[in-house]
Amino acid sequence: MNAQIRPIRPDDHESILEVAKALHPGWFNELGLQEIAHDLQNEDGLVAVDNGKIVGFVIHCEREDDMSAELSWIAVRPELHRRGIGRLLVNSLVDVLTQQGVHTLEVSTVAPTVEYEPYARTRSFYHSVGFSDVQIDKNFFPSGDDRLLLRKHLAGV
Repeated sequence: MNAQIRPIRPDDHESILEVAKALHPGWFNELGLQEIAHDLQNEDGLVAVDNGKIVGFVIHCEREDDMSAELSWIAVRPELHRRGIGRLLVNSLVDVLTQQGVHTLEVSTVAPTVEYEPYARTRSFYHSVGFSDVQIDKNFFPSGDDRLLLRKHLAGV
């Protein structure tokens, strides 16, 4: 796998949504797919491209303080999980944000109080790329599920 990372372009949106739909319903429900489509219009991100095809993406937004950012969405085609593409996307995002002077990257996911195997893998992935648990917010999501907030302090700032 020789995925290349580059910024998202407007003509990537359909391919990004195809990657997200490949993870439906395990990771993304219908509301999540709609939110990804919306956030593509308003937020920045990166894509992983292999052999001319988008195989993963990460979408982020900077906070008003310009010192922190939120990783809004990340996904890799399910048949390509555990091949380093997600790690490459996060590391590339960290590089971009560090160059912009961002100090902290946060991400939210379903908390471990909810027993659901796909999100156990998601939490394990975030921990493996340097995120630490910050807090659990009860009944945070519209589904009533608890949210786990994770944070990564960026190097070099």
